[in-house]
This record gives sequence, structure tokens and C-alpha cells, in this order.
Amino acid sequence: MLFCVKIQKMFLKSLILRGFKTFADKVEFDFLGKGGITAIVGPNGCGKSNVVDAFRFALGEANFRELRVNSLPEVIFAGTARRKPLSLAEVTLIFDNSSGFLPIDYTEVSAKRKTFKDGTSEFLINQQACRLKDIRSLFLDTGISCESLSIIGQGRVDAILASRPEERRAFFEEVAGIHKYKTRKLEVERKLILCEQNLLRISDLKIEIGEQAIMLEAQARKAREYNEIRLRVHDLEMGMFKKQVLDLLLKIEGIEERIAGLKQQANEVSGKTRKISEEKIQLKEKIKRLEDEIESIYLKIEEAKEKIKSEQSSILIERERAIFAEKNKIRDIVEEERFIKYEISKLENTIPELLLKKDKIKSRIAEWSQSEVPEIEGLKSLIGLGLKIIERINFLAVALNGKEGIALRSQSEDKIVEMFRSELKKFEEEETLLNDNLKSKKKEAEKLKRSAAELKNKLDMLEASECRTDSDELKMLGELLEMLEKLKSEKNNCRQILDGLEAQPAGQISGAEDLMKEEVSLAKLQGELLQVEERIKSEYGLEREKLLAQPLKAENMARSRKEAEELKVRQRELEPVNLLAIEEYEKIKERHTFIENQYADLVSARENLNNLIAELDAKADEDFKKTMEVVARNFSEIFASLFEGGEALIEVVQNEGIEISVCPSGRKWLNLSLLSGGERSLTAIALLLAFLKTQPSPLCILDEVDAALDEANVSRFARFISEFSNKTQILIITHNKRTIEAADVIYGITMEEPGVSKVVSMRLEKV
Repeated sequence: MLFCVKIQKMFLKSLILRGFKTFADKVEFDFLGKGGITAIVGPNGCGKSNVVDAFRFALGEANFRELRVNSLPEVIFAGTARRKPLSLAEVTLIFDNSSGFLPIDYTEVSAKRKTFKDGTSEFLINQQACRLKDIRSLFLDTGISCESLSIIGQGRVDAILASRPEERRAFFEEVAGIHKYKTRKLEVERKLILCEQNLLRISDLKIEIGEQAIMLEAQARKAREYNEIRLRVHDLEMGMFKKQVLDLLLKIEGIEERIAGLKQQANEVSGKTRKISEEKIQLKEKIKRLEDEIESIYLKIEEAKEKIKSEQSSILIERERAIFAEKNKIRDIVEEERFIKYEISKLENTIPELLLKKDKIKSRIAEWSQSEVPEIEGLKSLIGLGLKIIERINFLAVALNGKEGIALRSQSEDKIVEMFRSELKKFEEEETLLNDNLKSKKKEAEKLKRSAAELKNKLDMLEASECRTDSDELKMLGELLEMLEKLKSEKNNCRQILDGLEAQPAGQISGAEDLMKEEVSLAKLQGELLQVEERIKSEYGLEREKLLAQPLKAENMARSRKEAEELKVRQRELEPVNLLAIEEYEKIKERHTFIENQYADLVSARENLNNLIAELDAKADEDFKKTMEVVARNFSEIFASLFEGGEALIEVVQNEGIEISVCPSGRKWLNLSLLSGGERSLTAIALLLAFLKTQPSPLCILDEVDAALDEANVSRFARFISEFSNKTQILIITHNKRTIEAADVIYGITMEEPGVSKVVSMRLEKV
């Protein structure tokens, strides 16, 4: 059977009050253990019901109406005319837990509550501070709580009967222990609400972190590329430095070996050995130089190939420019040729005129020589003036002597003839100059004509030519390839010569002069090595030994240098770079995964909580139905005993309400509202006893529930609670002597001092 009778496993040992309501002084109630009835009696207004309020207060009651106050500080002793008010109230419940019924490792458990003037409260379990939740958890499933039927007043009995069917269900749920399911369900629902809130926050956080992850992923990818380039550049430079150091060390080692040999053989120097040694050195250096030149030519070949590719796109433009320039030159030459031809035509027109004038002058000279007064055309004015002068001279001469005038005239004629001859000479000179100039201009015209023809031919060739790539770069590429083959051939020749020299017996190094040269070379190489080592140390913080321990080595210095420069260009293109993005991305990725897992856990938890709520509802419904069956059976039995053959029925009606119908002995079925006051009280007590029988509680507190019963019904009531006291510790507040007679311990409460309750006890078994 599911609802079996429980054997009491704990009991209330004592109740201690101090400063609670009318109990100003410290008061302690000692109770019988393992069952029994304790009655609290006294006149009205002495503070009996304050004992019940103290139980509620200690168990954490928060409803002021249940404590019969308006505010929590009102439970503190307010003082009287003779006493001052107190600053706190405290109530302590002490239970015997030797059986371990309560879930705590103590044989005696005390639960204490203190309240202060400011309305705050303190809770203690075994003098250790705790929460109200801890107090309630301690007594959970024990049947002792503010909401359970372990504390029942007369008003609550009436409320059971007067309540509506749907309200009455709450009392039956208390008996069925549904409260723990409801409490658990409320906790689960709170967790479900919190879970939903967390899901919303997690969803927002997941979106936010996802966006950050996308941004950081791009930054991290860029940072990784940057780091890879940086490491590659580092490796390339380390390799180049290492090769440079190894080459220098190799040279130094060779020189040191030669110096050692020179020192050993300083007195046995021969010219042939020195020459072979020098030749080998020169060959090695030449081979090294040829290798460097070969590497350089390889780079130039690559550059020439790139230029040839780029030249293909620009050659057409250059061709058009050349054609345009040639056309301009031809046009200029044609214009110059036209001008020269114009000058030649002028000269050709001027020369005949000049020849004509010269012939005229020659004929005049001949006429002048034969006539006295020649009439030369163009010189009339001059001759007329001369004749006038001659006549004047003749006149003067005749005046002096008759012969002088003729002589002067003869002299003037000679001068005039000489003057014409001089003019003729000028014309002849001008003719010569004009002829020379004409010849020069004709030669220049011929030259321009030839130049124009040449330019036209060149223009025709340009216009007829195709856009070919056989440029200087292509020629240079061919030259570079030829040079590369020559250098390779020269290197092979040097290598063969060197191998031949190496195969010859080692010669002897010449004396101090050669030794000095080697030492100078050694010092120079050591200086270069020192500079390289200082640079490596300043840039990378590495000593020579650590550098040589690196596994990297540049086989091709030129190619490594070119690759390093290209990588540095890419490195500058990537800047600025967030180098912390890699670590930040890994962290946020890890966090995003964690959030995803949290989200999945919350979804799973939400589903589990919903399932748990459904399970709690199903379990509560199942327990309620089974409890209803037992309560209905017990109520019928107890009602029949109290009413001597009466019948009672409890059933669940629609809307989940509880309907109670009774049939007192010899009467018809009645509704509770049609019963008399005594019948109602006895019916309520029967229902209360049915509750206690169905779900026994370690402690039951009854506050004047027998007030409305007559003497016969009180006797029946007393008999029933006596039977129940064997299993349940009962504390009853009463005025009825029949109920008092059933008690094992009586506590009397009085007020010798106004406003202050005093307790007097009596153990009846000793009486």
C-alpha cells in the first residue's frame, strides 16, 4: 500500500521563546517524546495562541496575517507600563534526531529565528547561520511546515468546510504531499526561465563571437602569411650570411694553410712553386668570379626576358612615333628645298641682267675712248658736271696760258675711262659671286633632294615593316646567352687547369714577400668576416657558432637575394598586421566552440526540464488520485465512528474540485452548508483525523479546534486524538475539560503582570 502509516522517527523536545509577543522573559516548553498530548490552557487573552504563532515564526512564516501582526517588528515585545520594549525576538525549536530522520548529522537539531527592530531576520541551525531556504529544506517531506496541516487552528477547520470545491483541493494536495512536487516544479520552472534567458544571451553571444571570429580569421590568415614571409626572409638571410661566412672561412682557411706552408718552407722557396700557387689562387678566384658572373647573367637573362615581354606592348607606339618624326623631317626638307629653288630662280634672273649691264659698260668704254664727250647712258648727269668743271678749268687755263686747258681735259677723260673700268670690274666680281652662289645653292638643293629621297625610303620601310620583337633587348638576350656559354666554357677550362695544377706535386712557396702578401690577404678577409659577424649579431643576436649550426644555406646567392627582396615587398604590402590576431583567433575559436557546446547543453537542459515538469505533473496527479482514495476511505470510517453509523463521501468533481457529502445517522445526504454548527465542526474534525491517519505527521498543533463541540462529541474527539497520540506528538490549545483530561502534560499560561505571559506546567502522570 502506497500510503502506509509512518512510525514517528523524530519528536519535538522543547520550544524556547524570548521577547516574542507577550513572552518578555525567556520561556521554555518541555514536551513528551515519542507521542503524547500536551495541552496549553489558560484564560482568554493570556497569550496561548502566541505559542502557535511562535511555531509558525520559527518555521519561517512570511505572511504577517498568519502571525496576526501588521509588520514583522510587531512580534517583538513592545513593553508595558513597567517594562521597556525589547530590541529583538527569538524562537528556538529543538528536535530529537537520534534516529537520523532529519537529513543532518546531529542527534539533536535546533532551528532558531531572530528578528530585529529594523525588520531583518536571522536563521540558525544548531547555532550556525543559514538561510530560510535551508530551514525549509531541513523539514521538507517531514510534514512540518507553515503550509502543511501540522498546524491547524479553528479558523482553518472552518475554512476547509466553507471553501469552494476547487479551493478545498489545496488541503487535499497538502495531505498527498503535492506541495513538494509544486515546489520542485516552481524550481524547475525558474530554472527553465533562467535557461531560456541564458539561451537568448548565449545566442546573442554566439552571433557576436561568430562575427568577431570571421574578422579575426581574416586578420589571423594575414598574420600567418606575414609570419611565414618573415620566417622565410629570416631563413634566406641566415642562409646567405652562412654561405658568406663559410666562403670567408674557406678562404681564410686556405690562406692560413698557405701561410703555415710558407712559414715551414720559408727557406726553400722556388719560383715555379710560387707561380703555380699564385696561379691556383688566381684560378680559384677567377672561378669564383666566373660563378658570380654566371649567377649575375642568369638574373640579367631573366630581366631581359621580362623586358622583351614588356617591349612587345610598347614597340608599336615607338614605331608610330618614328613614322611621325620621319614625316615631319621630310616636310621640313621639302619646305627648305622649295625656298632654295626660289633663291636659285632669283639668281638665275639676276645674272642675265648683270651681263647685259656689263656689255653696255664695255661698249661705252670703247666709245668713250674714241669720242671727246662720250654720252654714256646712265652717266649723263655725271658727265655734264665733269664737262662743266673741265670748261671752267680750260677757261682758267686759257687765261693763264693757252695750252693748259687741253691737257686737263685729256687727264679728265682718262680718269672717267678708268672709273668705268673700275665699275666694270665690280660687275665682273659680282657676276663671279653670283655664279658661285648659284652653284652652291644648286648643290644644296641636290643634297636636300637626296635627303628627302632617303627619308622617304626610310618612311616607306617603316610603314611597310611589321611589329617585330627583334629589339635590342632580344639581341642582348642572345648576347647574354652567348656570354653565358662562354663563361661556362671559361669556367670549365679554369677548372681543368686548376685540377691539373692540383694534381701536380705541391711546390714550395717563395719567401718573406709572398708570406707578407698572404698575411695582408688574411687580415683583409678577417676584417670582412668581423664586419659580417657584427652585422649578424646586431640584427639577429647570433654568434658565429650559432649561425653555422643553422641547417640553412644559400646555394645560389643571387636567387636568394632576389627572393628575399620580393618577399620584403610583399611583407610591406601586408602591413599593418595584427600579429596578436592568431592567438586571439584561436582563443575566440575555442570560446566559440565552448559557446556552441553551452548552447547545445542549454537546449538539452531545456528539453530535460520540460520533460521533468511533465513527469512532476504526472507524478503529482498520480499521488493525488491515490491519496484521494485513502482519504475518502479513512474519512468514511472516522465519520461513521463519530456519528455512530453515519456515512460520508468525498469525490472529485469537474474542474478538479473536491465535493464532500455527508449522511448523519438516520438522516438523508446533506451538503456541508446544511449541517449545524456542531455537526460542521465534528465533520471537519473527522476530515482532519482522516488527513492525520492518511499522512501521519511527527507533530500536530491544534488551536481550539474543539471549541464548537458539545460534551458528547468532545469525548469522541478526545478518544480519537488519544489514539493518534501513540504515533503523532500532539500539542493542543483548549478550554474544554474533556480534552484536558486526555492530555499527558498541561501548560497553564497566565498574566500575573499585565502584558507579560507566564507559564506553569503540570505532568499528569506524576499526579
